[in-house]
Amino acid sequence: MPSDAWTVPNVLSYVRLLAVPVFVSLHLGGRPGWALVVFVAAALTDSLDGFLARLLDQRTRLGAFLDPLADKVLAGAALIMLFVEDQAPLWMVLLVAFRDGAIALGAVVVKRKGLELPAAPSRVGKYATFALTCYILLGLLDETFTDSPLLHAWLLVAGYFTGLCVAISTTQYFLRWGHLWVAPARRAP
Repeated sequence: MPSDAWTVPNVLSYVRLLAVPVFVSLHLGGRPGWALVVFVAAALTDSLDGFLARLLDQRTRLGAFLDPLADKVLAGAALIMLFVEDQAPLWMVLLVAFRDGAIALGAVVVKRKGLELPAAPSRVGKYATFALTCYILLGLLDETFTDSPLLHAWLLVAGYFTGLCVAISTTQYFLRWGHLWVAPARRAP
């Protein structure tokens, strides 16, 4: 695996991180349509960077860190912006913040214990990320086109579905890491 920080996938992750302040600035500046465009472009780089990392054989440790970091920063900023505009409930912001904080803390604890972290996110985690991205997209669309009751109804349904997915993925992370924690103790003499 190349150790170069400037691989194509890593550059896409940098671009996604740099898009966050642009997104926030546009959103706070009362330009939700442009904020939506920036969010969609940044979200598309998420799929593209993983695909290119595999295609170009440019998987790096830095990329394994940068990609989920960029995802979490973008999603977190977008959720906060939606909350500020009454497009996302506080419970959603807190649930996602709890999950992301728990994942970060769990990763530190597992590593400090000298255990190997699972190399890839779980399928449920990927579904939760996809659901969250769709929820944010619907929220931004609802904010941009405020006269659509149908879009607002879809946002409510998507919110509960996303919350369920995030809660399940959080539980799965706890179970996976709990298994890592307990398994060595079972093998001890």
